[in-house]
Amino acid sequence: MHNETSTGVMNPLEEIAAVAKKFPDIVVLVDCVSSLSAVRVDMDGLGLDMTLAGVQKAFALPPGIAVCTVSERLFEKSKKIPGRGFYFNFEQLEKYAVRPQTPTTPAMALFCGLHEQLGRMLREGSEARERRHREMAARVQDWVRERFGFFANEKYLSPTITCVRNTRKEKISTDDFRKALRERGLLIANGYGKLKGETFRIGHMGDLTLEDVDTLLRTADEVLGA
Repeated sequence: MHNETSTGVMNPLEEIAAVAKKFPDIVVLVDCVSSLSAVRVDMDGLGLDMTLAGVQKAFALPPGIAVCTVSERLFEKSKKIPGRGFYFNFEQLEKYAVRPQTPTTPAMALFCGLHEQLGRMLREGSEARERRHREMAARVQDWVRERFGFFANEKYLSPTITCVRNTRKEKISTDDFRKALRERGLLIANGYGKLKGETFRIGHMGDLTLEDVDTLLRTADEVLGA
């Protein structure tokens, strides 16, 4: 898990990959659902065998498509596995990919959206895109430090989502805070699972801009009376 959406934690992928390299038989599969396309993931440099993500997070698209990269090492290793099934049959996927086709009927509307979004990413450039996400995260994190608290250790704060500990819940509950923002046309997420009500989450990924972030934070201050 590279970036944990419910807690706002980005795990130290470089450190984890370095440990994994000490064990040659281990394959490293990384869940990049809420980091891929927003943060550089050096698959070859880190020796990762697979990165897997959906398009509903940093790609800023409706859910329904999974994207992945597979190392040559994992590709060759997978050929030797009996009964490997259909979904992760990399050899079969490659045969279709070179045509280029999909193994089953594709969701064309989603593929058209992905094609358009990839074009936008290329025009923005990977460095500029990552910088935009880092800047949005920094803006949100500065705001949180002054008004609330972080759920995550600050050393591992995510550049795509911030999980905020509601230290003001005696004055305003998480539900009331979210409701007030929603009435003003803005949406933030409640905490997940046991963190519901104790935390809320602010996303800053995909197509969002610094202007969008500033609008949210300014409106949040109005609600808080800050």
